[in-house]
Amino acid sequence: MNYAPRSFREFAALKDMLYGSEETVEASAQQSSGFPNLTDKLMERLFSAALPTMTEASTVSDRTLAERLQDQKNRPPFSVPVMARNFTRLNSRVGVIFNFQYRMFRIFTWRKTTHTLSFLAVYSFVCLHPFLLVVLPFAFILFGVMVPAYVQRHPPPPSPLPAFPVPSTGPPIADAAELKPVPELSWDFFMNMRDLQNMMDDIVKLYDAVVGLLSRPTNFKDEQYSSGVFLTLLVLSTVLFFLAPYIPWRVIFLVVGWLVVSTGHPLVRRALIKSHETYLSPKERKLAGIFSQFVDREIVVDEPPEIRHVEIYELQRQHNIDVDEWDDWLFCSSPYEPMSGVRLAQQRPQGVRFLDETLPPDGWRYVNDSIWKLDLRPEEWVAQQSIVSVQVDSGSKWVYDMTSDQRRGEWRRRRWTRACERQSVTEVV
Repeated sequence: MNYAPRSFREFAALKDMLYGSEETVEASAQQSSGFPNLTDKLMERLFSAALPTMTEASTVSDRTLAERLQDQKNRPPFSVPVMARNFTRLNSRVGVIFNFQYRMFRIFTWRKTTHTLSFLAVYSFVCLHPFLLVVLPFAFILFGVMVPAYVQRHPPPPSPLPAFPVPSTGPPIADAAELKPVPELSWDFFMNMRDLQNMMDDIVKLYDAVVGLLSRPTNFKDEQYSSGVFLTLLVLSTVLFFLAPYIPWRVIFLVVGWLVVSTGHPLVRRALIKSHETYLSPKERKLAGIFSQFVDREIVVDEPPEIRHVEIYELQRQHNIDVDEWDDWLFCSSPYEPMSGVRLAQQRPQGVRFLDETLPPDGWRYVNDSIWKLDLRPEEWVAQQSIVSVQVDSGSKWVYDMTSDQRRGEWRRRRWTRACERQSVTEVV
């Protein structure tokens, strides 16, 4: 059974029953700062059971979630009472933003022609004289905030004729206007809730529209199409880099601003909708077809996979230095030289017993016709890795440990390599 409150008093009672009043919510929030209440404990249990672990989340969002948690570590954690209190406080103060939004909406939709033309006049002056941008904030504070506030305290005398509101002389007559949070049992509070609800829907629609418009050209899911867009933007950026100083930007911004505001006029808007369906839509489809043909014809992304060589070191150990017998030990990813960190920490090497058990790195695979090849130039990889305290046997290709008395040690190694190619996303999945 669904219940809808029939008055503001019933609505306030229902809100207090679900979330608590502002006083009780604030008191519970203050209490929860020392000891978490039952609601916070319950919500924490639910979220900990439903949400993935940090390890799983970091792989999905590329550590963005971990960075956000680190940045917000000094802020209060999620709490239902705090959320309810902050929503109430925001809803009682957000009316200023919606009033500004409605005023701009009336200007761009030509509700009052004089207001729209005044806005265009100010915009024209700013386009022709950009230094006025520095003056605009101060002019807005003077004539948009302080002058109305003064007229509020010194209201003009009543007159049956419409006239310019000249403030009265003498001491203040009325109280000063102050921006205060609207009470919960008021139409302003209810209208703010409605506008906040609709604004959230507008943000979602705008987000979906922007993502739908930019995803295919920019995310390289279709590499051929995104490469064409990238090439086009690169050429345009290069051309504009050299031609931008010679372009009359003031006139362009002036004309574009007037055209954008003019499209909000009801007559112009209806004409644009009709002409778009009749003339522009076929041309847009034709241009999209021409661009797609250009991409299919000129851009080729069928590149061969990247190929690199992986290395593995075969380690052998000599138990009796008086007998030239060596035991196969294992294959590991490091040469296990005398000055390596693993040797200095007196740790055993880690690896596999047989060469066929060696796996390629994640995201790679062995080339089909490749085999393990012995590195016939051990001097090169010894020099590249700056390995010291070793002796290179050019004949057998083994690299021996050297002791302080210039004798061979108990370990020797040689390097094997094999070609690998990077796997594509479809192959990995």
